[in-house]
Amino acid sequence: MINRILIQKNQAINAIENGEFENSIIASKNSVVIILTQDWCPQWMDMKSWIYDLKIDTDVDIYELEYNTTDYSEDFMKFKENNLGNHYVPYLRFYKQGVLANETNYIDKTQFIDIIQNM
Repeated sequence: MINRILIQKNQAINAIENGEFENSIIASKNSVVIILTQDWCPQWMDMKSWIYDLKIDTDVDIYELEYNTTDYSEDFMKFKENNLGNHYVPYLRFYKQGVLANETNYIDKTQFIDIIQNM
């Protein structure tokens, strides 16, 4: 089952300040995907059309942040690009029990399922 969770401002600011998302997000018993993107991105629009409707056996918590729509977008973009080392959107980070297991930019449905199943 896919659980959609929007990243809250305090969680994003905490990540900026600490260099990583807090354990309450990434250390779930479920697989965790953090999607950092911008609302105008065509690849994100494509992914958003199918990602929350996936029928998979694994429980997945998807944390989503369209950071360009926030009042801290510049700070968050600097964090994403400089600390996390990714300049593209959408940017997906996959965690298993608090450990970064994979990271990628735009992928299709088959690739997404493959990453989840092999974590």
